[in-house]
Amino acid sequence: MSARGRAHLASLPPGCEGFDPVQLSTLLRRSFAPGEAAALGEQVVLHARATARFGGEAGWLFTAEGLEMMTHPLVAARRAARLAPLGLPVADLTCGIGGDLGACADAGLRTIGVERDPVTALLAASNVPGASVVQGDALRPPLDLAGVAAIIDPSRRGRLARTFDPMAFAPPWDLAVSQVASARAGVLKAPPGIDRRYLPPGAEVEYVQLGRSMREASVWVGAETSPGLRRAVLLSGNATLDSASPEAPAGTAPAGPFVFDPESCVTLAGLVRQLASRLGARLLDERVGYLTGPVAVFDPLCATFATLDVIPFSISRLKERLRNLRWAPAEIRRRAFPIEPDELRRLIGRIEGDAVTLLCTTLNGQKTVIVGRRLVQR
Repeated sequence: MSARGRAHLASLPPGCEGFDPVQLSTLLRRSFAPGEAAALGEQVVLHARATARFGGEAGWLFTAEGLEMMTHPLVAARRAARLAPLGLPVADLTCGIGGDLGACADAGLRTIGVERDPVTALLAASNVPGASVVQGDALRPPLDLAGVAAIIDPSRRGRLARTFDPMAFAPPWDLAVSQVASARAGVLKAPPGIDRRYLPPGAEVEYVQLGRSMREASVWVGAETSPGLRRAVLLSGNATLDSASPEAPAGTAPAGPFVFDPESCVTLAGLVRQLASRLGARLLDERVGYLTGPVAVFDPLCATFATLDVIPFSISRLKERLRNLRWAPAEIRRRAFPIEPDELRRLIGRIEGDAVTLLCTTLNGQKTVIVGRRLVQR
């Protein structure tokens, strides 16, 4: 964090992050004492990792755990944009190295960070110089939450591995919920697949996706929330859908000329019927997310396929059909289907021909493969 340390980091030759560990260590030890060389080398490696993950953060300092837990900048920016109209100071009670803290500061908000680990707190203060950062406990913060918007991101990492039990988070989920509820407004960051029974009554929940990757479930409480609302958010497509939208009528339909595969944020938010209404489509099965319709519709929240064939599943039948029609499965997707795509590809073997997508599912209790051609709006 010192001016000297930062000057040394800035003096390193361009491209050194691409060196292998031995090359990098040798380079640094020519000019620096072993401890300094190790510290500089760690930052070079972590900055390269940050750049690969999300383009990096110029001038930031990282720890390996802090980088792993850091909110993607696009997700943090969306959260900050939602908090900004509240006109409240923002207290990030588990600020880590400053991902959300930095986004809120960039949005012009007064920001306070609380971090229990002293080294991580120092780095957060360095990374977000416009914020006030203190070492402290999220459950005993050194401020009154009644007048702030609070952010809590419970750690899901145990001593040995990631945990999926909300009561094993740090802080435990029930205590984090209670704490954020005491603020004027607040948001809890949860794993995308969190069981809905853990969601606080009256919360608004956003299921946030970036590209094909689910990032988090954002649980909003307090001021300017819509109790009980569920929202799917696809950042890369700048698309949203919520539970207040119209639903398609009940009932299913056989696979028609076009099939639609909703994005994960839609299915996790339980908004397949709302998407079906928007597309003018119907469900193929009440328990499966695939939709079908008579017209090709393009929406960022789903992939669109022209239906080429519908095959009752057996390996021999599928292989024969693909070979006879010279269809090569370039992509295999599945919903409610017992075989993993990689395993199914191995069982099918190599087939030459036109690229198709296999949509593997179970319809009315029957394992089925829909052969489709991916359509892209031009």
